[in-house]
Formats: sequence, C-alpha cells, structure tokens
Amino acid sequence: MATIGEKLPALDKEISQRQIDAYSGVRPLSIHTDEAWARAKGFRTCLAQGMMSTAYVSEMMTRLLGAGFVKGGTMSMAFVQPVFAGDRLSVHGVVKERRPERGRTRVVVEVWCENQHGQKTAVGEASGLIA
Repeated sequence: MATIGEKLPALDKEISQRQIDAYSGVRPLSIHTDEAWARAKGFRTCLAQGMMSTAYVSEMMTRLLGAGFVKGGTMSMAFVQPVFAGDRLSVHGVVKERRPERGRTRVVVEVWCENQHGQKTAVGEASGLIA
C-alpha cells in the first residue's frame, strides 16, 4: 500500500454552476455565482472556488489513507489556472515519499488537478499517516 512511485486512481469531477453556487453561496457581484459580473471582470463564465479543488484532493487522500489523512493529514496547494463552471477536473497523485513518524509511516503524495484540456489547475503536496 502506498509504495513510492505508485500512481493513485484518478478522481474525475464535473464542475457545475449548481455545485459552485452550493459551495460559494449565491450572491451578486461575485465571480463565482454572478455570470455577468464574472464576464465584466474578464472571465468567460463563473469560476469555481479554489477550495473545491482541495476538497477533491482531500477525497482522493481519504480514499488512500482513510482516518490517517482525516486525523493526521497535511496539504499545501497552489492554484495555477482558473476552473470554470462546465469544466471537468481530473485529480491525480503519485506517492513521492514514505518516512517514519512516531511509530507510524507518513506517506507524501504529489497531487495535481487537470482540466479537460490537460492543463494543470492546481498543484501541490498532501500527506497522511498509515500504521
């Protein structure tokens, strides 16, 4: 389980405006929920919150490590490209390191999200503990 170089199963997500609205709370003059405002600010449509991508990475890590991520996980992400309503994200991870930590093993994973065009939208690192 979680050997160095192991690719985690990809997690695919369709990003709908309804999901963005639920995540952001609908309000006027918001690039997340007001399409006219988003266009006025130079975007083609509404943007997903960056934290939606971190939630998807958390889901992938929880599938890998369960409580070891929930109770002992870390994550550091950079958002490098906008995610728009209607995009399809694919969340990826590759195990980069295993190191001892207080009688357990910390698994460090390089993580990233890509849109349907293969462009990275978020990059970073996540880790958690296994027995």
